[in-house]
Amino acid sequence: MITLNKKRIVLGFIIVVVLLCCTAFFFRNQVEDDQTVATVNGEPIRASEFMLIMNNNYVAKTYNYFSNKYGVKDYKDFWNTVYGNEKPIDYAKSLALKEWIRIKSEQILMKQYGVVSDMTYASFLNELEKENNRRKTAVANNQVIYGPVEYSEYQYFSHEFTNQVIELKKNLAKEKFKLTENELKAAYEQLKEEYFRESYDIKVEKISMKKSERSDEVMRDLHKNLQKADSIEKLKSVDKDIAVETQTLNETTAKTDYDVNPQLLTEAQKLKVGEISDIIDENNRLTIIKTIENKERGIQSYDKVKEQVQSRILDEKYEDLVQHIIKDAKVKVVDQVFNRLSVKQ
Repeated sequence: MITLNKKRIVLGFIIVVVLLCCTAFFFRNQVEDDQTVATVNGEPIRASEFMLIMNNNYVAKTYNYFSNKYGVKDYKDFWNTVYGNEKPIDYAKSLALKEWIRIKSEQILMKQYGVVSDMTYASFLNELEKENNRRKTAVANNQVIYGPVEYSEYQYFSHEFTNQVIELKKNLAKEKFKLTENELKAAYEQLKEEYFRESYDIKVEKISMKKSERSDEVMRDLHKNLQKADSIEKLKSVDKDIAVETQTLNETTAKTDYDVNPQLLTEAQKLKVGEISDIIDENNRLTIIKTIENKERGIQSYDKVKEQVQSRILDEKYEDLVQHIIKDAKVKVVDQVFNRLSVKQ
């Protein structure tokens, strides 16, 4: 016969075993920071670095994608809900993995060409700590620093990786992508018409009117009269709200032209001297322009743009090399880790 005390002991033992099993199950389903999510040509992608890119680059994009495609508005249980035949968590992880395959491919090149000696995430975190300590000390000593007093992991990763890619391209230019003068000149001849024309230099007469209930009709009449060869100067007396001025569009005004008057610039670049534009609806004004000068855009000389030619060719060669490595990369995903990665709701 089992006594009451023995029953209690047995029941207590069972409870302990159940709790231990539940605890073990819980921890088995947690991903540790240093666990390997995947490898690219043998180089590991740790869970912490994988999630750094996914959380910063693809969480917002995933919300936006599912909102636009499926009209998702209720985000309760969002990450593991299936919409159509897609699940948000799988979508985000696939994008992050694709980016990490590229990052690791570039890091492999960096190691090969002497830009980095250690590409592990542990090494990166160690360098981040050193840099942040250096910055704090500098600030405490009233020294000038550039950038934040303290980098976040993502800020520092982006900063360092960008600089490392620049350094890698320099090393490749010296060792693998050596370009002869003849190759650069040949590339210049191919590119000059599309990329190396001189800046535009256009002068236009401009007649404009603030948008109102009657502005459409007034400007349509003006446009008809201009087509009949009436001068803008003659037409400016038609209405007191009409403004007439001369405007120059050139290298000096380029930033303003692109930012403030993109439609006007587009029209001006299409017109020959003496031609009149359609009515331009921009910046709450209706405008008509007539080109009075349009200097022919020459070609910039080879000597002036040689560095730009070299940079463009090196960028193309670099991208081809990276894509070749990505295409041939041996990627092994650790499913038991990858499948358990999640985003905090």
